[in-house]
Amino acid sequence: MKTRDRILRTALALFNEEGEAEQTAVDLANVLEISPGNLYYHFKGKDAIIHVLFENFETEMRMILGGSDGVVSTLEDQWVFIYILLEEIYDFRFFYRDLGVLLDRYPDLAVRFRGLLAEKRRTIEALLEHLSGRGLIRIDPVLSGLLTDQILSTLTFWLSLDQIEGADLPPGDLIHRTVFQAMATIIPYMGDEGADMLGRMLAHYEQAIAD
Repeated sequence: MKTRDRILRTALALFNEEGEAEQTAVDLANVLEISPGNLYYHFKGKDAIIHVLFENFETEMRMILGGSDGVVSTLEDQWVFIYILLEEIYDFRFFYRDLGVLLDRYPDLAVRFRGLLAEKRRTIEALLEHLSGRGLIRIDPVLSGLLTDQILSTLTFWLSLDQIEGADLPPGDLIHRTVFQAMATIIPYMGDEGADMLGRMLAHYEQAIAD
């Protein structure tokens, strides 16, 4: 593996496990067992590494969000789509765990992060419109906006909640739990079919965490 790629991979693992704010470029060089000069040859300090990591994250997220077109017809399709989205976030979780602090320090990344949030919101809106168009949910436009906010919040702050609660769930279980939480928010708008759908979701969740 090239040194540049090793630096990025090691930095991502270190930031995810121990937090980005506590680490310096020298700390990273020590973990990699290279000289600080060698690290600076590839990246002009920790800020440059963070920006490249965000670019990688942003690229992957836009591919995932753009790939759905808001059309995921079955329960399983919806589950897999949200799981993949959260799995990508988990792979870059240091961005989310201290989100406010990090974005205050990097205003340019804050602008780009808001762009990702806006795209995530559009994807959720398209999904709800698709479900409504198929007659699977019945919801007032005002409530649809509030439901979008609720789902967006769940998909953005799930890692912070887990950290505060100290639940320390295995990554797969945590992601499946969050998928279930996000999807369960649509149940009240499904009318008589809601109870059946909740049962199917619960069975799918229990099977997922048992595997």
